[in-house]
Amino acid sequence: MTGFRSLFILFLIIPLSHFGQMELKWNKQLPNDIQWQEVTALGNLIVSSSDALMGIDTDTGEVNWSIRSLSNLGRQSYEELPNSPFFTITTDRTLHLIDQFSGKEVFNSYDAGLLDISGYFLLYNSDAILVAGTTPNDEPKVVSVKMSDGTISWAMNEKFGRIIAANELGNNELLIVTLFNNYKLNAGSGDIIWKQANSKEAAQTEKMGAFGALLKAAAENMAKDIDIDLRFYRPDNSDVFYLASQQEQQSAMTTSSGNTTVNYTNNYNAYRISDGGLVWEDDLEVKGALGHVAFLNNGILVLPDDGNRTKINLFDYSSREGLWGKKGRGLVIKGGIYDYLDTGKGILLVSGTANKNYLNYLDPTTGTIAFEEPVKVDGNVVGIVPLNGSILYITTESMNILDSNTGTLKWKKSIQTSPDLTAEYQGKIYAFDYQQGLLKEVDMTTEIVKDLSQTELAFQGRESPKRLEVMEDGIFLYSDQNVAKINFDGSLQFMEYYEAPREPGWKRALLYADAVRAAYISAASYYVSGAMSAAANEIQDEDAIAGAMVNQVGQAYGELGNTASSYSRTAFKRANDRMKATQTGKDYMFIMSKKDKDVVLFKISKLTGKVEGEINLGRDREPIYAVDDITGQVYYRVTDKALTSYDAR
Repeated sequence: MTGFRSLFILFLIIPLSHFGQMELKWNKQLPNDIQWQEVTALGNLIVSSSDALMGIDTDTGEVNWSIRSLSNLGRQSYEELPNSPFFTITTDRTLHLIDQFSGKEVFNSYDAGLLDISGYFLLYNSDAILVAGTTPNDEPKVVSVKMSDGTISWAMNEKFGRIIAANELGNNELLIVTLFNNYKLNAGSGDIIWKQANSKEAAQTEKMGAFGALLKAAAENMAKDIDIDLRFYRPDNSDVFYLASQQEQQSAMTTSSGNTTVNYTNNYNAYRISDGGLVWEDDLEVKGALGHVAFLNNGILVLPDDGNRTKINLFDYSSREGLWGKKGRGLVIKGGIYDYLDTGKGILLVSGTANKNYLNYLDPTTGTIAFEEPVKVDGNVVGIVPLNGSILYITTESMNILDSNTGTLKWKKSIQTSPDLTAEYQGKIYAFDYQQGLLKEVDMTTEIVKDLSQTELAFQGRESPKRLEVMEDGIFLYSDQNVAKINFDGSLQFMEYYEAPREPGWKRALLYADAVRAAYISAASYYVSGAMSAAANEIQDEDAIAGAMVNQVGQAYGELGNTASSYSRTAFKRANDRMKATQTGKDYMFIMSKKDKDVVLFKISKLTGKVEGEINLGRDREPIYAVDDITGQVYYRVTDKALTSYDAR
């Protein structure tokens, strides 16, 4: 232990209010060296030490649970499961599935007799985890494990092959979709209610006996490491489900640049849930890569991505016949469809070519396109907001309002902005135009846009604003090292700059915490999908493992768990509570900066832009700390064995 760290621990015992130190919540001396720590998306603190993996009580610092058998873990062995109370630890060839609240191991692949895991599925309503893999004898095995106590409910050696999806049907039944067959199982016993080939080709292979089995095994082996795009759909209250798959075909002709042309088709099949039988005699084949599907009252709307020129169509539920266009061949759309919005009056189609993006408006009642020409937009569309008689859209580069009747844009000049630089507040949308450096105000009723600020906002350190937040006393903008606030009359309230430390790796935990917060906000916001993606990309540049974790957080907490088993409901309640907490906002933020020759974590007031507190990290070149940007707690490894929590609230 260095003399500096000994002195730092002494400082923790002495009141430091005159130094502006953040409030010390607790200081815990652990028995062994701390290797890494992480705050989960649900707010639990996981700490790995040389002796054990631990769950730490965030209020007291006491050890809630400890797993001695999982010591000396590398950071890469830990993976949080999105939208769940679990995380996985991979050691050698064993997968451990652990409840982050209790530390209970709810699944161990070795104990279950599985050497390799090919997939696992969380079935919350059934209180089950379905795990597929192979035994040490290379035999297939599927087990159903109870979430609540980790016991195995049933196991079977059915040769499922690669499982694509597992869905709960209700009535204690499961629907399993594999590469070649579909199954309906009894969720409690694992008994097969029915098994059906999911295509004519699969049915023919099944009839070929041993040779067919050999072909299937070869296909399974080839597909083992391929990311197969096989999608499952079940419309609400429907007794039919659908599978969509994509086929790729390379052209024998090459382009002038020497590249081989790749063409795609996507195929759809419909199946009865009652017996697994096919609804259509032949599958539905549509040109283009797999895109979106919408289930309308009178048919299935298929929106593929066929590059520069795409045909969309509505297909009859019973006959699969095309209903739109000349002879039912569909409607031509410029670009491939990558998003859509059903406004209730029509469907806004978002399409793109290699370097351009377009908007079209579809009348699903008549099967006609409202615009004579598609509307060209800058950037990829990531947010769509229906207004009274038009649609406000936000792309990765700009924002404008589309008149859905005329196909014209409301403003001659789009606002050059991004989703994370916009926010809605009391009937207004505020957006920072990074090209002009001005803050814009959009009235959602009149659809009029005006310059709110009159002077260009210029951040120091070659930074530009990266986030915008509306508060009761103004619009707060910030980057990594700059903060500013603009009053509702457009005047500048304050602008402050805090110099960055040299090592960018010090900011990893802040970036991750900011992205977790963005994931929760996204459940109720139209523009955060782009912000979340930007945050994940930024972290990926700093730290590959952290970047992967942010991508795992997901955006689907929302109302998840309303019908989940009692075991899981506690976790989802925590998620919903945290989501609600993000909607109330907070009046501070964290910035990593320098003070003399030390690195400090500043608590910056969003009300004044000034420092309200700090945690001095000294000259620690690789500080181990974690931040919960929702509760305002910071966890810092002061020494190899000392863990400290500060409360910024």
